[in-house]
Amino acid sequence: MKKALVLASFIMLFPFANAQETDRSELKEHFLDAEFFFAQEAYTDALYEYLELYSNGYQNVANINYRIGICYLNIPGQKERSIPHLLEAVKDVSSKYRESSFRQESAPTDAWLFLGNAYRVNNLLDEAIAAYTTFKEVTKTSDEIQFADQQITACKTALSYMNQPLNLRITNLGDSINGTSSNFKAVVSGDGRTMVYMNELPFYDAVYFSRYRYGGWSAPVNITPQIESDGDQYVSSVSYNGSILYLTREDPFNSDIYMSTFEGDRWTKSRPVDGQNINTKYWESHASISADGKNLYFTSNRRGGSGYMDVYVSGLGEDGIWGEPLNLGSFINTALNEDTPFITENDSLLYFSSQGHENIGGYDVFRVRLNRDGSWGTPENLGYPVNTTDDDLFYYPWYNDRIGYVSLYRDDGYGKEDIYAVQPADDMPLHELIAELLPQRPETEELAMEESRDAGAVEAASEASGTEPAGVKAETGILPDREMAETEPMEAEKEDLEAEQTLPAEVPGPSARTQIEIALSPVFFNFDDHSLTEDGKEELRKIYDLLSEFPEVQLRLSGHTDAIGQADYNLGLSKRRATSALNYLVDLGMNEKRLVAVGLGETDFAAINSNPDGTDNPEGRKLNRRVELEITGLDNNMIIIRSTFVPEDLRFKE
Repeated sequence: MKKALVLASFIMLFPFANAQETDRSELKEHFLDAEFFFAQEAYTDALYEYLELYSNGYQNVANINYRIGICYLNIPGQKERSIPHLLEAVKDVSSKYRESSFRQESAPTDAWLFLGNAYRVNNLLDEAIAAYTTFKEVTKTSDEIQFADQQITACKTALSYMNQPLNLRITNLGDSINGTSSNFKAVVSGDGRTMVYMNELPFYDAVYFSRYRYGGWSAPVNITPQIESDGDQYVSSVSYNGSILYLTREDPFNSDIYMSTFEGDRWTKSRPVDGQNINTKYWESHASISADGKNLYFTSNRRGGSGYMDVYVSGLGEDGIWGEPLNLGSFINTALNEDTPFITENDSLLYFSSQGHENIGGYDVFRVRLNRDGSWGTPENLGYPVNTTDDDLFYYPWYNDRIGYVSLYRDDGYGKEDIYAVQPADDMPLHELIAELLPQRPETEELAMEESRDAGAVEAASEASGTEPAGVKAETGILPDREMAETEPMEAEKEDLEAEQTLPAEVPGPSARTQIEIALSPVFFNFDDHSLTEDGKEELRKIYDLLSEFPEVQLRLSGHTDAIGQADYNLGLSKRRATSALNYLVDLGMNEKRLVAVGLGETDFAAINSNPDGTDNPEGRKLNRRVELEITGLDNNMIIIRSTFVPEDLRFKE
């Protein structure tokens, strides 16, 4: 009888034990997936897997909190969420940490270092100093102690910089360039007519291309298929006339510098830069081309450098092959990392990011001037708020730094990181400044000149002779056989530019046309739907006819929703509606470069969504499910558009 009871108990417990083992097996799978993504620096994907563990009994496990904290620390807009997890992690640290072990519960001692970083990037500088000090006490590695000391000094320096902020004008480039996803690494050609940048899409990072026309940037084009990237190529720089694009092609093990040329109306398949002196088995992460196309500044961790990543320069030889690179020396390169160098048009200013020099945390952007004797001066920190206590990389100076293009995560942005222009606060507004620097030309003349410049640039690149490659002696940082460039363009160059940009008197302007009046309705949609109705297609055919008659006109399609549903979902739905309308116009034969589609979600209602008593108003919501059509690029007095009538009882009142 006793044996029967024992057997019965075992049978009853076995399913429960098996279920526990299954649950643990599933959790281990989440952990292994998380560790894989973590090793690939795919922190968003890793975070999802770690949070599955966190919500299933691992809230107090130091190692899981440690990993979650690092993930948040590497996701823009989420970094403040790293602090509570790292605070939980430092409660249980061990010097005998086993990497990627599911059974490992303690966090490593460098959890204190990451906690210091989390405090620092969130401007909690006193707390950061305390965390770095504790890290020095628990670590035994001299390099780590030295790094912690450097971070403590950076925190103290940051306090003084932040007490004397620069007075800057920081302008968002607008929704023709920026959107709800991250936009970053923007470069602008020296002539100001070409912009190339990165756009974070759901499954890959895409390369986008835009032209400056009619006082603004055209609808960007995804050129990732043209350059035949697998989402692993990133913008570095563009030649002065916008005809040659430099990129880095990255994988978990290597990074090389590639290039693509603009031929006809498209970019060619990217290829490694010519020669064996630039790309090596080491990591080449960034390249910036001089205005004359004869010197390439880039970063590499090849042997012989001052630190891990150093800045180098290579000159273009008579055979069109890049020569032996020269390290810029200890004037610029430090024992820490340098990255993203950019040389200005006049070759006398170099901008770069560094973890060294007089730093206020992470990477800072520095500017260094070329002396008349060919040596580099002392790097100057660009100050706060250009530099912050977080990593600041990829500051692109245009027109000898009259404007700086950067990617920032700000409350006034459209989503994640947006591209901004940085100027002194007392400078004229961005659009006025660009209009002054780049007088407008008719599109026919501009296109002809672009084709001429593109062809000439490709020819010049193949025939260029570098004479003596400009570089720096590793010990002294002196450029051999090179005269100091002037800080402004030569007078002859100015006259050529002004002559190039003069508006021909014989070109008739659009004002000669007769004023017309049209009735243009928004394109309306059914509930929770982004497919076009027949009425919607009819409205789009009308706008297509208008665009065909006025080739200088561009169209903005703004998608909207009603107030039902989650805001995030509605934002995506509104963009899908705008994209459906754009695609229909393209199918009719319209040039996509003249169109831009944006989603505005449940904002800017045309009509009420509910009655004053709170009950639903379907007729009002129907008028909010729409895509608005807005034309730009033509004198507003030329076309009078009658907007759709909204009945008085349905009008939205603020």
